[in-house]
Amino acid sequence: MASYKAIFNAVSNKYISVHSVDLETGAYEAFKSHPAIDALCEGKNEAQEALYNVFWHMTNGTSWTTIKNFINLSTIKERLKDNNFVSCPFHSNVNGWCEATFVPVREKSGGEIHRVVFMVSDINERIHKEMSMEEQTRKANALARRTAVQVIMDPLTGLLNLRGTENSIKDFLKTNPAVSCVLMSLDVDDFKLINDVFGHGVGDEVLRKVADTLKRCCPRPCIIGRNGGDEFTVFFTHTSLEEIRPFFKSFVGQKVGFEHGGQLHHVSMSIGAAEYPIHTRDYKQLREYADAALYAVKMSNKNGYQCYYDGMEERNRAQLGFKMGDIVTGLPGAILVYRVRSNGHIIFANDDVIKLVGCDNMQDFMDFTHEKLYSIIHPQDLSRVRRTVFQQYRRQLQEKQVNDRVEGFVKCRLINKQGKEINVECTGRLVYNKFHGEIVYVFIQETSTLDKLLQMTS
Repeated sequence: MASYKAIFNAVSNKYISVHSVDLETGAYEAFKSHPAIDALCEGKNEAQEALYNVFWHMTNGTSWTTIKNFINLSTIKERLKDNNFVSCPFHSNVNGWCEATFVPVREKSGGEIHRVVFMVSDINERIHKEMSMEEQTRKANALARRTAVQVIMDPLTGLLNLRGTENSIKDFLKTNPAVSCVLMSLDVDDFKLINDVFGHGVGDEVLRKVADTLKRCCPRPCIIGRNGGDEFTVFFTHTSLEEIRPFFKSFVGQKVGFEHGGQLHHVSMSIGAAEYPIHTRDYKQLREYADAALYAVKMSNKNGYQCYYDGMEERNRAQLGFKMGDIVTGLPGAILVYRVRSNGHIIFANDDVIKLVGCDNMQDFMDFTHEKLYSIIHPQDLSRVRRTVFQQYRRQLQEKQVNDRVEGFVKCRLINKQGKEINVECTGRLVYNKFHGEIVYVFIQETSTLDKLLQMTS
């Protein structure tokens, strides 16, 4: 077995100090030291006393408590019994991070330990590398957590996204297969119009407010998520359609408000719902049922709620066979919509209007009319048209014959793009629109076309 002097010669270059300690006599000998350590050891005849004194001055706080137990020579034989060495890192107020090590010296293999070599090494570089690695690991883990959250969260509203919502619901149903639950599908009425009229920034504000309203109003426990666009999902657990119906009734009365141009506007919402496991135990099918109920609301007057019932999809398919564009195109006549309080500003015209005025397309029509209805009415008829329409509307209002709409009729001449006069008959309906204010829907037919139709029936 190598002697303690051989051990010292092999490792002394790596250590700040190296001392030999005789465990039988308590004597110690320095093989490598430092003047400051030597000064603290001066007058200390026993190794234990010298170790305590040196480290009392070199360490403080938790480092002193840790190192005090480590340099206790009364327990060192037991600690080295089955070990080739024992070490203890500590923080020194002299050298920074250090490590103390005891190495046993045996005269023969398996023999009694009579002497140990005590060494202190500088491990600042190692600790700094470890700390750097720990910091990198911490940042990597934090990034991974943020990335994981981003995968399932909607950044605009702070709700779960479609993936996060579906995973959460499926996990719940997997562990609670017999619990009654309700899936609610919700969307914002006329959301595309909000984006088109007010801009996407206002649209985003509306979505955030809808999300906040859901978080505030939905009874717990529930899972709330945004599917994308203006579509939201709420999954109510431990409840049935009958129990949650009062909430639907009150919630569709909620008006989400937003300001634009100094004016307060409100949007409404539509809801469809289906119940698990009454309607189905399959989540995909449950979502289709809730969506079918939502479509039923959207195809009526919106701003309401509908619970799923058997056969609803077939009724929806029959109605969904027509798109609004198909209906407008198929109507036998020209349709035009304009704002009342903006000197007849045109906000919609179908293909028959564009053709009637002799334009090639919508852009050509808007350029020709300067987006004003009155620009295409014959100048000699304009004052009469305005007066006639105003008198009709006023008479109906005075006679209280209307609720939320006023209707009128007038005959006049239009001037098309080629300068030709066209005799037309116009039926108008004045209504209030929450985004545009007072608007008029005008149905226009050429007098010559009507005459031909009348001749066909005579």
